[in-house]
Amino acid sequence: MKNFRKLYGLVVLLSLLGLSCKQITKSVNETFHPNDSLVKNYNQGNGVRLNGNGEDKRTTTVSTIPFIKRQQERTIIINDDTFNTAEMELKAKEMFKDIELLKQKQSPATAKEIQKRVNRFLKEMKLPQGGLKTIDTEKAIKTKKGLLSTAELAFAQEQLKKLPQYRNKEIIVYQSVHFYDNGSINIMLQHPVNLKYADAYEYRDGVWSAPKPVLARDIESRTFPLSKMRFEDARKVIKIYNEKVTQIEGAVPTTSAYVSIWDNDMRWFPASINGTRERFDIQFNNNGTLKSFRKEL
Repeated sequence: MKNFRKLYGLVVLLSLLGLSCKQITKSVNETFHPNDSLVKNYNQGNGVRLNGNGEDKRTTTVSTIPFIKRQQERTIIINDDTFNTAEMELKAKEMFKDIELLKQKQSPATAKEIQKRVNRFLKEMKLPQGGLKTIDTEKAIKTKKGLLSTAELAFAQEQLKKLPQYRNKEIIVYQSVHFYDNGSINIMLQHPVNLKYADAYEYRDGVWSAPKPVLARDIESRTFPLSKMRFEDARKVIKIYNEKVTQIEGAVPTTSAYVSIWDNDMRWFPASINGTRERFDIQFNNNGTLKSFRKEL
């Protein structure tokens, strides 16, 4: 199934990049006809020799090579899973046609609609959804970007202050702020009008999202002014934490940090370092500098 999903993922990826119908049909045929060039290249690369009837002439069995067999009734067997190629071809062409129509709309929701259409095809063919994840380009997209730089963190905070709903209003942080190693920030803010409410925001690719309502509890004691917090201090916390990690056997460095708010005060996390033999408590000042570091008994 792994090789099959890779072939299928390649076809879908090519279609999304704008191949013509003729090219897509060719790709479909190559994907769902294993006796064609793809399989021939695979066999040659793995030392497989076929006789006049297309049968393997080797006498030695290699368990790591998947068993692929073409049958007269237009089905293929890949690692003991049977697929009807005629049905797959028909449904794949229908999917490509729908994708072309979606692309013409040029709507902000086009990407999501295309993904839904691909998932519907996978579901109809009883294939695992998310098959595109086997493509290297997908892996590259998912690669972590790392925590934002000091300048980028400061810029994110300035952009937050410019949100139109908070114009001429003090921004109050509710409950927590998370700084992730994929370059995003999650924060909750007290509602600018109804102070009993709170909203969640996400910062990604240089832009803050629209507010999303959250269930707020103990909001009176779990708030802290944004003006008394600096996003760039997250890098200080991570740097100091990881310096201490190098002194502790078996401890693992961190790539992210977050602020938790209790009793109208902020506290940086992670707040402990676990080694294979020892555990340490580590505390930070509000500005990200080291406050205390001690071994737990």
